[in-house]
Amino acid sequence: MKQENLKLNYWAIIATGIIAFLLSIFWYSPLLFGKIWEQYRNPPNPTIPQWTMAFAPLRELIASYVLAFLIVRLNLTNWKSTVQLMLILWLAFHAVGMAGAILWDNMQWQLGMVHAGDWLMKMLFMGVVLTSWLNKKTSIEKNKL
Repeated sequence: MKQENLKLNYWAIIATGIIAFLLSIFWYSPLLFGKIWEQYRNPPNPTIPQWTMAFAPLRELIASYVLAFLIVRLNLTNWKSTVQLMLILWLAFHAVGMAGAILWDNMQWQLGMVHAGDWLMKMLFMGVVLTSWLNKKTSIEKNKL
């Protein structure tokens, strides 16, 4: 596939990344897993500097871009194929990374599960939304033909 044939919707990528970041804020809130996160973080639990929140969404924006690139490049057009890819990517990178942190860095398994679950939730969300959004234009173009 030639580079000019790749059709990335940057608004979809940005919106999906920002929403994934907001979902992560909810994930770490006391309503979901915030109490576990606070309990198992390395003591003493220092306050997180406010400036880090300015850069925090970059992780999700980068992930959203890479996932969109893979979805387009692999020509994924349905949510089932995308969910399979997201699970494989999550297992290969996030789950394995958290397992390493638990095994060798003394991270509590409960904390590792919270972090790994956060990325599983975000990747599934981003993958399914991006597949739907990126394929809307293609299906509209096909209907015009």
